[in-house]
Amino acid sequence: MARPSRLRIALQLESDGSIAIVPVILAADSGSALGFPKALAQFGTKTALQIALENCAALAPPVVVASQKLVKLLIGGSQAMRGQPDLGNRLVVHRRGRRGQLGSLLAGLRLVPLETAFMIYAVDYPLLTAPVVRRLAEAFASRRTHQLIVLPRYRARPGHPVVFAPELRRELARAESARAVIYHDRARVKFVAVRDPSITEDFDTPTAYRRVLRRYLGRFAP
Repeated sequence: MARPSRLRIALQLESDGSIAIVPVILAADSGSALGFPKALAQFGTKTALQIALENCAALAPPVVVASQKLVKLLIGGSQAMRGQPDLGNRLVVHRRGRRGQLGSLLAGLRLVPLETAFMIYAVDYPLLTAPVVRRLAEAFASRRTHQLIVLPRYRARPGHPVVFAPELRRELARAESARAVIYHDRARVKFVAVRDPSITEDFDTPTAYRRVLRRYLGRFAP
């Protein structure tokens, strides 16, 4: 039998073989600008939420933080929702207005074990790919002891998703934003250079959605 690689050992695998980093997928936006929740924005045959879940498949089972509107649509059983993932007890309902994106993260962390690393994954980055997520997990596994955050950068621009060590949970709970925690001490951040601009390409408006959709179809459509 082949011996496991050092990287496989360093990645701290779960019993099912997944990497012991819990993705917290933030999908609690109201969707008011688009007319529907971002998680259900369609990209080819997939929604933004399906893309995020597929990209995180190598990690520990994710937590999804959703708005009440999204939850109703997911469990409503309508024709449009068929094929959407069954998230079971890993779905957290949260009103994003309460402390914004950080409030969503803190709500999701209630389902993440205290000693477990976690990844902040905003659902509106549909151009992200599984190899980028995997690279960030590997970078976290090989970080130095004082490096508590892994942050991707495309050229000079930081992006998403971001991996946090569990030691930062209390600091996040007291902070004004996740960004404030990330840049509080740059020495504890491991920056990972990536060649993929997808880490910076999200959508907040109909115009941005159309732009990202065109890029998605040009890149991934058969």
